[in-house]
Amino acid sequence: MKFKQKLFILITIIAIACTQAVPAFAASADNLGLDAQAAIVMDASTGKILYEKDAYSKREPASTTKIATCLLALEKLKLDQVITVKHDATRMGNIMEVKAGEELTVEQLLYALMVHSANDAAVVLAEEMGGTVENFAKMMDQKAKECGAKSTHFLNPNGLNWQGQEAHLTTAYDLAVMAREGLKDKTFRKLVSTTEYTIPATNKSKARKLESTNECLWDKEEVEVEKGTGTDKKEKIKFTPYYPGTIGVKTGLTSTAGGCFVGAVDRNGTELISVVLHSGPQMRFYDTIQLWDYTLDRFYDTHQIVEKAEKVGKVRVKWGAHRNVPAVASGPASVTVEKDEDIKAVHTEFEKMELKAPIKKGDKVGVIKVYDGDRLMSQVDAVAAKTIEEGGPLSHIGIPDWLAVLIYIAVGIIILMIIIVILLNRRPGSKRSRRKAAKAKRQRRREQERRKHV
Repeated sequence: MKFKQKLFILITIIAIACTQAVPAFAASADNLGLDAQAAIVMDASTGKILYEKDAYSKREPASTTKIATCLLALEKLKLDQVITVKHDATRMGNIMEVKAGEELTVEQLLYALMVHSANDAAVVLAEEMGGTVENFAKMMDQKAKECGAKSTHFLNPNGLNWQGQEAHLTTAYDLAVMAREGLKDKTFRKLVSTTEYTIPATNKSKARKLESTNECLWDKEEVEVEKGTGTDKKEKIKFTPYYPGTIGVKTGLTSTAGGCFVGAVDRNGTELISVVLHSGPQMRFYDTIQLWDYTLDRFYDTHQIVEKAEKVGKVRVKWGAHRNVPAVASGPASVTVEKDEDIKAVHTEFEKMELKAPIKKGDKVGVIKVYDGDRLMSQVDAVAAKTIEEGGPLSHIGIPDWLAVLIYIAVGIIILMIIIVILLNRRPGSKRSRRKAAKAKRQRRREQERRKHV
């Protein structure tokens, strides 16, 4: 065989081997056809990266910038701290229309920041913490590094890319690690998962009702979008943005940054963080759902631990016709773990409520919690399997009605027996009566004899 033929065969074999060696992950991921130019999916618990697409290239983050602003505010300010606004809001995208001299709490400003994506709220918070926006931006960069960000440079607290702000850049990876840090904080979680919030009237403004810009949180109807942002090949797609288990986190949208979304989802105790950058206004949600479905299906298994209507025990009922009510699961409870992960450490705990009669069938009587070791994975309410009416007087000392009936019968029998005995003893001609009569007769006789001797 000639050298060229041998070389050709060798190259062919190597090419086939390399093709076979390409992980199925990469092939399947390519089939997602994301509109987003950059994306990443991370396991929130471990930090493991499950999917990435150009995740380390620097891009404009738009309002996802506000994650860093929120992290600093939660760290350096108190929620009930009152801030006096220094100047009226300027027209810059989404705003809550703050007014000079207006008094707002940090908590109210944070809801405006993370729910309504208010750009003026971001400036108010920035000036309170940093004195100036420029100083605060330096604080943001430092905070990003502390979270594990590698290529982030912020110039403002809200992500607006006006003239001279072109260097306001970060990466999908950096946003993921910042979101991961934020999700460790309970207040951050509450903020980013809120769908509606009303700021009461202030000294300068009427009450403001805020609605979340995160459509994955809203149970909305199906929408139609055009897939193929920035290309000539466009395809119409219908989908529902709402995704059960969505935690948050933050949307972003500008003309140059495109549609951005840092999302987080909980699936039976397993949490994923995703980032999509430079997608479409609606396609950012479609891309995110595609990523969540793909990673959950490919890397995780779901195990049902508790079935709907499964009996889980009994709960004590005070003042009830019965002392206990049987409890059943109101729905299934599952855990989602990495594929092939051992679930021997998975166990359930039944937290019972303190109950007072009456209890109706279907009332909540406790919570069934599913743990993987010490980590809470999921939970479901336990409900009453039957109705327990309020009991009689003895139920107040813990005696159910059925036992009270037996006690009443026993006491009645005892009382009846006592009465019968008393009546029998008092009856004329009874042994007792005869004994008393004989005793009285003897006493009279002794009295008569005594008198005779006297």
